Formats: sequence, C-alpha cells, structure tokens
Amino acid sequence: MENQVQTGLAAETEQVIVAEPYKFVPPKSGALVAKLLQPIIPWQIQRAWNVVGHEVRGVEKLKASVQAGHGIAITPNHVRESDAMAVGLITKQAGTPFHFMASWHVFKQGWFQRFLVRQSGGFSVHREGMDRISLNTAIDILTEARRPLVLFPEGTISMHNDKLGSLQEGVSLIVQRAAKKRDEKGGKVVVHPVALKYQFVGDIEEVVNLALTDLERELSWDPQTNLSSLERVRKIGSGLLGLREVEYFGEAQRGELFDRLDRLISRVLEPIEQEWNRPADGACVYDRVKGLRTVLLKELVNGDLDAQGREYRWKQLRDCTFALHLGSYPADYLAEEPCAERLLETIERFEHDFKFVNRFRPHRVVMEIGDAIEVPPQRDRGGPKLIEQIEMALSAQIEGLAKELNQPLSH
Repeated sequence: MENQVQTGLAAETEQVIVAEPYKFVPPKSGALVAKLLQPIIPWQIQRAWNVVGHEVRGVEKLKASVQAGHGIAITPNHVRESDAMAVGLITKQAGTPFHFMASWHVFKQGWFQRFLVRQSGGFSVHREGMDRISLNTAIDILTEARRPLVLFPEGTISMHNDKLGSLQEGVSLIVQRAAKKRDEKGGKVVVHPVALKYQFVGDIEEVVNLALTDLERELSWDPQTNLSSLERVRKIGSGLLGLREVEYFGEAQRGELFDRLDRLISRVLEPIEQEWNRPADGACVYDRVKGLRTVLLKELVNGDLDAQGREYRWKQLRDCTFALHLGSYPADYLAEEPCAERLLETIERFEHDFKFVNRFRPHRVVMEIGDAIEVPPQRDRGGPKLIEQIEMALSAQIEGLAKELNQPLSH
C-alpha cells in the first residue's frame, strides 16, 4: 500500500520554525550510537517513504579512500525526501558512519527524527542565510578526516531522477577550503559522486490508472481511458496548469506547455520581486526564490507584524515555493524517454504541486559510488572547475543507471 502525507504538515512545521530564531544544531561526534542505529535505517526508510529495498555499488572505491585517510566528501544527486536516509544505508558496507548537512526544519519534525538525524551524524544548516558555523563545521570535518561528509550539491530536491539539476558553488567552496587546510597537514581531500536511482516496484498499469483517474476526477473529468497514459498525463498537466493560470492571470493561457510554465513563473515572482526590490537580473528560478525567501523569513522572524501582515508574507512564501516547483519541471522529460519511472515521477509531482499531497509508492533505490576526484589545494585555473568535474561524473552515472533500470511502459 502506498504511503501518503499531506504536505500541509510541512507548511505548519515551517511556520513554527520561522517563529524561532535559527540555532545551530551540532553533530554528534561519537560513532557507537550511529552504528547501533544502522539496522533501524531500512525500517525507517520503508515506513516513512516506502523504499522497500536497496543496492549499493562501488563501495570498494569509498573504502579505499577511507583506508587512505583522506578527507572525503560524498556528493549525491537529490531526488526525494528519503535521499539522506538512503545514503545512510551505505555506512554499514563502508564500515564508517557519515556526517551530513540537513536543513534546520529536519530537526524540528518530532523528537525521534531529531534524535535519529543527530545520532546519525547530521548537523543543521540555515538555507536562507550565510551559516558560517555550519560552513566551518563542514570544513573541519573534511580537514580532520573524521568521517565522510555528505553534501547535496543541487541544494534542493529535484523530484526528477534522470536529470541532474544545477549544482551550487557552495560545495566547491567547502571542499577546496578543506583541501587547502588539509594539505598543510600532509593530507588530501577527495570527492566521491554518488548517483541515486529509484526504481518502481509493483504493477505499473494498476498504479498509473488509479492515479490518473484520481487526478482527472480532481478536474471534474470522466476518466480519459480512451487515451494512452502519456496522453492522459499531458492533458492533465495542461488542465492543472490552466487552473493556476486562472488564479494568477484570470484566465487559462494559450501556447506550448513549457512556454506557459515560464510565463506563470514570471507572473508569480515579479510582483514579489518588485515589492521587495529584488530584481531578477537574469537569475535562475532557484536563486530568485532563495533571495526572496531570505527577505521574507527575515521579516517574519524580526518584523513587528500583525496577523494580517504575517499571513500576507506567508502567502508570498507559498507563491515562491510554487514557482520553484514549476521551474524544476524538465522540458520534454516524458517525451524524451517514456518509461514507468518518469511517468510516476510526473504523476507524483502533479499530486504534490496541485493536490498538496505526497504519495510514496514502493521503490527500491540503487546507489552507485563513483571514482574519487582529488581536490587540489590550489585552484587549477586552466582546467575545468571542481563543480564541473562533479557534474560531469554524476551526470554520466545517472545516465547509465537510467538506461539500465528504467522500466518500459506497455503499449
């Protein structure tokens, strides 16, 4: 049976967090409890996200770096909420616990989650500000080679498994500073890209038909069973987008689907940017939203606001999140390679972005550890940037897993 979570719970959690000033949550240094918790991780990841199996490949590469005494950064792609816990499944085979950065809200979602994350080596990072304590903690972990450090270079969950999102330069900043400091001690820092691939487990036709019928009824349509699954998905996507266009434009728009998406993103973000004097200046949607969130959360924490003022800013934050989700739909993702995994990802995004529901259908996760990329203590200005090397390696791994594990749709 698929797991289901109302995303409104996440919004309530965020509102509680914003009411409190950010406080850094440090990692636990001891490894005993982390090792004792290893048998719990498969149970927790299945209970919370319906990840029913896992496979780790290339662990010998990571073991070699551990045995060499290197400072180690692990850089996975970020597909689902379960990713951090999934990467934790590697620790048993690698023979070492990890440290990892986690957004502050992760530590505010109940005592058990906070306990599990901290004891597993997690520490907080403030996404909306320059969190120097977290940054320095990460650098120290790598400099001292305490444990491998997990850093998600995309910075946010992409919700699409076969396409790598834009990587943030923060990862380069951390590992290159650490490499310089570690070189002074006679050691090295290396990066291991890790590709995560989720593969659906179950009866794809039954699951897809039920999900599409549910979405069609949400639109007050009869089930469109005379169409193929791909045609139904495209029609539903256009219908759901039209509802939001009526909300923001006053009427549904014409044109190609992804042109309409771009226009809606502009319609959502530009009034907020004008109000808070944050011009886009050609920035990507992620950077635009990050800048607006910084301003709005500061207002909510420090501003002397009445109830109406707070709700107005929360509405703007919700609009920013919606624009971020719209901006992360890859163009022609399904048309490029129709398969069970991409079809389900698209359906689950519709449920998340338009019905405000998370449904976690059964998947297994395959994690492939890539070759070590040595981080030079000084930047090599003549060659590719470190972040470009990570991107090339990770993209190649993701592409290879997609070709192997994506399951075809029936005719």
